[in-house]
Amino acid sequence: MNDANREWNEHCAKQAQMTNYQTGAQRFSIQKNTDRMAESLMRGNVGRVFDQLARLSFPAGSTVLDIGAGPGTLAVPLAAAGCRVTVVEPAPPMQAALLEYKKMKGVDADIPIVSKVWEQVCPDEIGTFDYVVSSFALSVPDLKDALLKMNAVCNKEVHIFWFLIDPPWGRVNEALWTKLHGEEYYGRPLADLVWNALYQAGIYAHLEVLPLKDSHFYETFEDALDEYKDRLAATEDWQIKMVADYIEEKLEAVAGKGVVLPEDGLYAHIWWRKV
Repeated sequence: MNDANREWNEHCAKQAQMTNYQTGAQRFSIQKNTDRMAESLMRGNVGRVFDQLARLSFPAGSTVLDIGAGPGTLAVPLAAAGCRVTVVEPAPPMQAALLEYKKMKGVDADIPIVSKVWEQVCPDEIGTFDYVVSSFALSVPDLKDALLKMNAVCNKEVHIFWFLIDPPWGRVNEALWTKLHGEEYYGRPLADLVWNALYQAGIYAHLEVLPLKDSHFYETFEDALDEYKDRLAATEDWQIKMVADYIEEKLEAVAGKGVVLPEDGLYAHIWWRKV
């Protein structure tokens, strides 16, 4: 069996060398990127949330650490259910979006924010929590270190949600990146490496496969093109035309909702009890 941690780390190092590469924290420090995600959440287009929350039915009063909480996708409903939630979220626009989502949902509970990426967090500074959650936030340079730190700050269970296959928007990147930039494309390392890294560290986690159910609606084709120009770092006219021609073939019209990139992704729910 390959060393899963080394494979993950080497892949991420190559990914970081790509043209205009951005970490998740960097990407969502740009206001319009956060606005797109937050708007999709507030419009109820993130269907996977119901599946995730069904698996995070923690008792009221439980302490929960949500790593990479984004606009509060899980943190806000968990707080509404009576959990005492702390989030790790480095991007200021996301922090503001979380507060706005909390207000929209009428949640009065305080949700403290640790304004760092996970690899910068020291366990001693945050203490321990009954439950630790990481939902699509595993953009870490050292996988084993990140996973063992989650286990260290957990008292009961760790729950990770991560891509099992590349999501549809990632497949767009894979199809076009080399044509646009003349370099190899490195997408997200996937959930098989996460499970194997845990196994190799002596943590025998459960794994469940779930449908992604994230519908990426756009009011107009131009809105979709604007997002994919950003995702693909397409700035020259010929690059933008290539992106436009490709996504025009992939998008589908939906009455009353504009256009959508069809969703057929799968993700993994990986969880274990404190070791």
